[in-house]
Amino acid sequence: MNNKDLKVSTVHAYKHNGNLYRSWENIKISEDSTDEMLIVINKDVVITEINGRKWKTTEPALWFFFPNEWYNIICMFKEKGINYYCNVASPYLLEDNTIKYIDYDLDLKVFNDFSYKILDLREFNRNRIKWNYSREIVENVWESIDILKEKFKQKEGIFSHEYVKKLWDKNK
Repeated sequence: MNNKDLKVSTVHAYKHNGNLYRSWENIKISEDSTDEMLIVINKDVVITEINGRKWKTTEPALWFFFPNEWYNIICMFKEKGINYYCNVASPYLLEDNTIKYIDYDLDLKVFNDFSYKILDLREFNRNRIKWNYSREIVENVWESIDILKEKFKQKEGIFSHEYVKKLWDKNK
């Protein structure tokens, strides 16, 4: 991937019904991105919610997108260490200089000590029924949760504090 030619500055998250529900502006793409992993540098990024509310990120983060995985991962650098926010979502696509994905509601928050919490189960179940998620989508969602749990237990790659700190230091 030639990251110097990649002119992406926005991320759009959609819901299953096709509605845009959140956008991130002023993102930067890391030159460490590859065909297997797109890395976004989040620093002072403007986020716009579906209701029009805008806010700016308060802590730096690296955001990892994968073309063939049903999740993306945000590594947030907090005062007490690194937390990982795993969005269960469709694989991303690049279109009109924008990273786009469908958010499937369920999230996994992994704390600095590698304890975790599954978030938004009610929202997932409500939207699964409301928008009639296919069996394949529901299976992909739960399989992604299992994959993510296995990955963070290994404490390697993205879930290695040392790895993401080095990557952040290189990109900040």
